Amino acid sequence: MPSVIGKPLHEGIRYETMRDLILDVREKYSSRDAFIFRRKPTEAEIHKTYADFGRDVEYITEAIRLNGFSGKHLGVVGENSYEWVTSYTAILSSGSVGLPLDRLLPEQELVNLLVRGKVEVLFYHQKHHEMITSIASKADELGILVKKFVCMCTEYIAPSLTFPKDDERFVDFQDWLSEGKASVDAGKSEIRNVQIDPEQTRIILFTSGTTAMSKGVMLSNKNIMTNVYAISSTLTLHPGERTFSILPLHHTFENTCEYFMLTRGCCICFSDGLRYIVKNLNEWHVEACISVPLLFENIHGKIKTGIAESGKESLISVMIPISNMLRKCKIDLRRVFFSSIIKKLGGHLRLIVIGGAGISKNYIEDFNNWGFEFLMGYGLTETSPVISVTTSKYNVYGSVGRPLVGVEVKIDDESTKFGTVGEILSRSDCVMQGYYENPEATAEVLEEDGWFHTGDMGYLDKKGCLHITGRVKSMIVLTNGKKAFPEEMESLLNNIPGVKETFVWGAKDEKDAVDICAKILIDRKVIGENLPVPDTTAGDNAVREYLMAKMKEVNHQMPSYKAIHYFVFSETEMVKTTTLKVKRPQEQKAIEEVLAKANTTMKAANGQNLDTL
Repeated sequence: MPSVIGKPLHEGIRYETMRDLILDVREKYSSRDAFIFRRKPTEAEIHKTYADFGRDVEYITEAIRLNGFSGKHLGVVGENSYEWVTSYTAILSSGSVGLPLDRLLPEQELVNLLVRGKVEVLFYHQKHHEMITSIASKADELGILVKKFVCMCTEYIAPSLTFPKDDERFVDFQDWLSEGKASVDAGKSEIRNVQIDPEQTRIILFTSGTTAMSKGVMLSNKNIMTNVYAISSTLTLHPGERTFSILPLHHTFENTCEYFMLTRGCCICFSDGLRYIVKNLNEWHVEACISVPLLFENIHGKIKTGIAESGKESLISVMIPISNMLRKCKIDLRRVFFSSIIKKLGGHLRLIVIGGAGISKNYIEDFNNWGFEFLMGYGLTETSPVISVTTSKYNVYGSVGRPLVGVEVKIDDESTKFGTVGEILSRSDCVMQGYYENPEATAEVLEEDGWFHTGDMGYLDKKGCLHITGRVKSMIVLTNGKKAFPEEMESLLNNIPGVKETFVWGAKDEKDAVDICAKILIDRKVIGENLPVPDTTAGDNAVREYLMAKMKEVNHQMPSYKAIHYFVFSETEMVKTTTLKVKRPQEQKAIEEVLAKANTTMKAANGQNLDTL
């Protein structure tokens, strides 16, 4: 299959290292706000300019040098915060190796990664203080190398806890800021003098999963800066525009995109939490948001409910085709026609980029019809991370767009026909250097000529847009040799009113034949509203009959070999990563354990409430 390589849509911004980026934006946008945030949802907002941010990064970079940790392995763990970004940026600007760690790791798994990653300094959020003091108390016996635990904001440590001032390993972030400032004021500046090789490993990012199995993705300044450049050549943001930060900062999608936002002089607004999303969008007049599908699927549902309650469904259904016809004549009045919908999300939101998982076409179509630029991105931690993204020019619904500039994509299949499904391969300067201390795993995915095996299945269409059909690992191989991808069935099931989320897998029966099964996470109230005789407290039998009927409709939309044989429903959230992806092996295991405990099978449990078996 011939490869497709991306081209720029406009002029991008290129840097060699993180240090170069910070020094440039510090001067270019010095008086503009770089960040807006609150310490607590009930407190006043805090503004930090680019000059503030640049100085703070310089001071922490200098403190790292003064304390003898330049070039060492330094970790960051905790909630999204200004201090998180400052710490991590300073680590990379000092020529050290940064390890952004998952804030939801339980204590033992965090310990394992501190040991595996040879971390000598750990910057941590105050909400982690109890866990960190516990870890510090037994550091020697656990083999932990950490010499300094730097608390980001000691004054917000829980009142029931104390900061161990008599333990020299514990440092107040503000003390390191002061220490670095004094040195800079005296004429020293590590950030301006340190030699950084753009191609050396400077990030180790552990993938999700148990710490024994997770791989440490090794990235360089060149990897990240190349991806930042590629994004800036594709997406459009303007100086002063406000963007919304809600995904965990340790996740490469959020992390790399935020550095792209900084190159454009944007102001990053940190969410006060899931409960405050709409409030934050309104008060901060947010113009752009990077997120995962689940958030905007929920927002979409609330918007549709609001439209129904207002009695404007018919009017909007008439206005959408009129609006789309005008757009073909290059007259775009969407934000006029659908201003009431736009106002529900603050009135200023214009750009939404989704990544991390697939989303049904109807969501993309609706948001774009309502006046938002709703785009789909695709990538992996190993590719720093973005490989492709839809744009206003190439927004093929159902695809994840064309590759970014300089990113090459091909399908691992000998066929030259567009539409041929195979494993997706990518090659660019964004591709990782390998897995940390794991050459065997590296060799499995990285070819000598630079092609990276993504583990995702998909195809390229005639426009060069990439379509994802599923994961190689989640692919269901049926008894007759045919292959099915759970994501395809899940996408259809998720369109059923009252279905919040689904999980599809292949289960072997007593004869070792493979049956396609599904677990359906329901919203009982919404299902009740959609029954022939509405009943918002619909019982399990009514839910079962409703889902049985809908399942038949879904099965008719697919080839017979992809039909879902058995399903169960539930109101219990699925096992997920911090970026809200379902952990497939763990979720399947959890279902099988419930079935085993109930001494039943999927065939016998078909249509029943899994929570009450």
